[in-house]
Amino acid sequence: MSVLLDLDFLLDESEPALTRGNNTPPVRVAETRRLAVSVEEERRRLRIISNRESARRSRIRRRRQLEGLRSEADRLRAQNRAAAGRLGHVNRSVLLFHRDNERLRSESAALRRSLAEIRRLVLLCWWLRRLPLPSAAVGGGYLPGKECRKRMGAENSSLS
Repeated sequence: MSVLLDLDFLLDESEPALTRGNNTPPVRVAETRRLAVSVEEERRRLRIISNRESARRSRIRRRRQLEGLRSEADRLRAQNRAAAGRLGHVNRSVLLFHRDNERLRSESAALRRSLAEIRRLVLLCWWLRRLPLPSAAVGGGYLPGKECRKRMGAENSSLS
């Protein structure tokens, strides 16, 4: 339509013909309008074809993009499964370490108690050896040092 509007100011329907330059044959107004309409229709047809082609390219682009997104989603799901597997393994290892640590703490506490008891016995024996012995105890054959040594021997054998 824009071509028609552009040509309307050049053409006057009251004139039967329009001459172009000196040697140009006359062109009728109706023919000029028909040419203008056919040019406009051709432009419209080309625009429709161009739009269809553009839409086709857009669909192809969207399809490729969607395939890429699906591929990335599959890859991320696989990574997620692998990470979940590693996390499960780490959680099991942590649980085993906690159990082992608890067992070692308990064993350490028992060993500290045994060591404290042994130290008390050693200290007791050390003090008993330094005490003056009553005459009845010496005459009766009681020697605290021997008793401590016997007892320490029993304690040491029970620890091994």
